Amino acid sequence: MTKIAIAEPSTMLRIGLEQLLRELPDAEVVFSTDNLGALYARINALHPDILIVNPLLFDYAKRGTLRAEFDQLPNLRLVGLVTAYLESQHQRQFAGIIELNDDFQRVKSTLNQVSNNFQSDSDEPDTDPLSDREKDVLVCLSKGLKNNEIADELNISVHTVITHRKNIVRKTGIKSVAALTVYAILNNLIEEKDII
Repeated sequence: MTKIAIAEPSTMLRIGLEQLLRELPDAEVVFSTDNLGALYARINALHPDILIVNPLLFDYAKRGTLRAEFDQLPNLRLVGLVTAYLESQHQRQFAGIIELNDDFQRVKSTLNQVSNNFQSDSDEPDTDPLSDREKDVLVCLSKGLKNNEIADELNISVHTVITHRKNIVRKTGIKSVAALTVYAILNNLIEEKDII
């Protein structure tokens, strides 16, 4: 059972996310709060596996060093609950990102990915097949599109593109775009004539 804590200043978002997560059979919300003092006290007492945290709960100076705020809990995975623009250097400290407009399946997928990535430290490729959306992102990558262009093409956020790219690398074990392009051709996702 994965223990999840939520730190979100908006009561409506916090309670809504808590209700949503109750539908996950292998996860339990151990606490949620809108208060930093309560967060520090309860996180040290309850030791959740995942902390879903809105960076806006912290002042701007601390947003870039959130991971350091929880160094005493090295097994804690941080998931960013992004409700406003968050600079890319601040995003890198999170094991996953949940956006305000993500549906239940995307939230579930992000949490599963964060949990699974932590459990397997090996570089072995995952045996799960690529999802349809991951295939779409792979085709765009093979055509030479950048993250923001892929986001525009597929009508998704750049954060989501990055998450799909991480999933593609994890599932295929392939890190370079050139090798991913060859993978796409060999798996009939794209034809050579479509590559720029």
